[in-house]
Amino acid sequence: MLPHVSNSMNPATTVLLVEDDPMIARTLSMGLRYEGFELSHAGSIAIAMQLLEQQAFELILLDVGLPDGDGISLCSALRALHPATPILMLSARTDESAVVASMEGGADDYIRKPCGLRELSARMRRLLVRAQPAREPRAVISFGDIEMDVQRRNVSARGVPLQLGKKEYDVLMLLVRANGDAITREQILSQFEDSNIIYDRTIDSHLSHLRRKLKDAGATERIVAIYGIGYKLEHA
Repeated sequence: MLPHVSNSMNPATTVLLVEDDPMIARTLSMGLRYEGFELSHAGSIAIAMQLLEQQAFELILLDVGLPDGDGISLCSALRALHPATPILMLSARTDESAVVASMEGGADDYIRKPCGLRELSARMRRLLVRAQPAREPRAVISFGDIEMDVQRRNVSARGVPLQLGKKEYDVLMLLVRANGDAITREQILSQFEDSNIIYDRTIDSHLSHLRRKLKDAGATERIVAIYGIGYKLEHA
């Protein structure tokens, strides 16, 4: 019985193995299952294409030599059809030309048979990680002690979360983006859909609430009025 290997992969990670040797296919299927992969086996190009029409796979293991065609040519065709799917070539050939042809055909990696299970699974994991779309960096803007997570609409001052209403958040965002420059009352009014019926005391109310919440959080920044212009953030 194969020893259980700690599984750091998602159990549902689906892999298509295109391999004409049934013994190798069985060994890889059993071993990689313990590594957290779910293998579907195709013994020929024709069967591989049928399976690919029925299911999307997260990775393809592809033998160079197949009974009904050339694995490298198949790799080129698969790369055109599935440009984002990692392809790892398997081959008993040791000549450099096979490696070069595989890479030029669109393969992401090449491993010679017989290969160790741990090395194969490590290479597969690496390809899967590389295939993951890059995460967009969190958009966080700040001014002194104030930090605003644009995507999550979270606000903190000196690490203390602030509970802001929608309009308070929008007004503070204007002030933080201004980075110490003044914003006008007209700019603040633009944050209100019903700006035509908003009165000065409404703006003053939002600013008053913001000042209190920043002070309660211990922020050293304050909102100050600029006569004849509007408001700005400044360091205390």
